[in-house]
Amino acid sequence: MREMEQMALSYLGRNPILCMDMVEALRRGDGVVSAVRTDGVLISIPRSGAYLLAAGDTAAAEALGGLIRGARQLAVHDKDNAQLLRDELGFTALMECRAAAYVNPFPPGSRGFDLLQVKPLGPEQEEALMESFPGEFDRDELRERLAARAVYGVLHRREPEGIVGVYPEGGVGMLAVRQDLGEQAAMELLGGLVAYITGWCLDKCLAPFVHIPVEDGLLLSVYEQAGYTVCEKNMYWLG
Repeated sequence: MREMEQMALSYLGRNPILCMDMVEALRRGDGVVSAVRTDGVLISIPRSGAYLLAAGDTAAAEALGGLIRGARQLAVHDKDNAQLLRDELGFTALMECRAAAYVNPFPPGSRGFDLLQVKPLGPEQEEALMESFPGEFDRDELRERLAARAVYGVLHRREPEGIVGVYPEGGVGMLAVRQDLGEQAAMELLGGLVAYITGWCLDKCLAPFVHIPVEDGLLLSVYEQAGYTVCEKNMYWLG
């Protein structure tokens, strides 16, 4: 198994920003190498039922995809491969994302934002979060992340103003602020939350990475301002 991991990491290291999710899945012990070839890697995440796939061409992607069983989600690191596997495996949704990672060993500056405002959130905040951020989160996913103590936020008079967290697959995300905040206040809070969760990852010796939907230019700018490096090539989530 260790030899398979080393082979997988060697392949993924050719494009570390794009494939940081797969590298970190192995480094953190969350992922299992299902298959590795000279032209591709398939990793499963037992905790979430997701698979992560990187392949050099559609032939390799098809061969690796044929090994997938019961995937709830599939991350694919190439457009042609994603479209092929969506059709072959019967997925109905495809989300194109920018892949970004924070490669600086030092946390980003908070730009005057008081990071002490950010507190861990738990199951007792579920209803308040669903009410404060309507349409932002799947309730079951939010509930699981709250139970895992992987969500952090800023509360004002016990009401959530903004949150951020870490997904089961290891990526930073769940970033949201109340829609009734002014533009400047919202941007300051978004930047502060990203600075906090990035520092949180670094404190735990985790490489922070994020997948940003291509249509969300605001979110992209927040991560770029925080110092994240954005890959020129996009990745795709199938669900």
